[in-house]
Amino acid sequence: MLELYSMNYLIILSILLINFSASATVINFGYGVHNSSPYILTDKESNATGGLLYELAEFVGKEMGVGFKMINTPRTRLEDLVRSGTIDIYCNSNRNWIDGAEDFYWYSGIFVDENLLYTFSEDLRKIKDLQDIKVKVGTINGFSYHPRIEKLLKRVGRNELKSHEKLLRFLELDRGEIIYGSKKIIESQYIGKTRKIYPVTDFRDRLKYDCIISKKIKFNKDKLFKALEKYKLRK
Repeated sequence: MLELYSMNYLIILSILLINFSASATVINFGYGVHNSSPYILTDKESNATGGLLYELAEFVGKEMGVGFKMINTPRTRLEDLVRSGTIDIYCNSNRNWIDGAEDFYWYSGIFVDENLLYTFSEDLRKIKDLQDIKVKVGTINGFSYHPRIEKLLKRVGRNELKSHEKLLRFLELDRGEIIYGSKKIIESQYIGKTRKIYPVTDFRDRLKYDCIISKKIKFNKDKLFKALEKYKLRK
């Protein structure tokens, strides 16, 4: 009886060790449809196929000698899934945007970008001061912005959409005249296009994207940080 118990115990222990070993050979990177090109490229099923976040995951996996997996996650659940360890790392965040930032490890400034106002209008592009804007501004639903932009939105109102792609579509269909968003994302959509998109005013909110990392990560944190640093310095 004792031998049977011991054998069962060893079998269970072996299964647990195999499962842990398997889980520790793949690092899980989060992304979502709220991320846009050039940060993420997806196929029709929203599977990640390329972009900066994909390239980062591929690079880090190679540096650490493990595989990588891109996990498509709604923006509203990202922090919870990183907190629980389901997702190991997400690199399109910022410490100032997160409640309970102390619940995570952070790697700062993996990407740098800036937010600004855009229009297709030849007249509106001539506006020099935020005070002279009189029309509603298209923004991403649930996002908080620079205090000067928040003040503008409170005064003129905002049209909220779910992503940069929807913001641009909103503008292209003439449902709005001005939008506010990422320079990298918006300008990358108009490279080589006939229709030109223009900045409105000289206001720029420079921002950095940080990596939010689970404290339940299955890998050596120092090794991960070294891989992130190596990626950052190669650019």
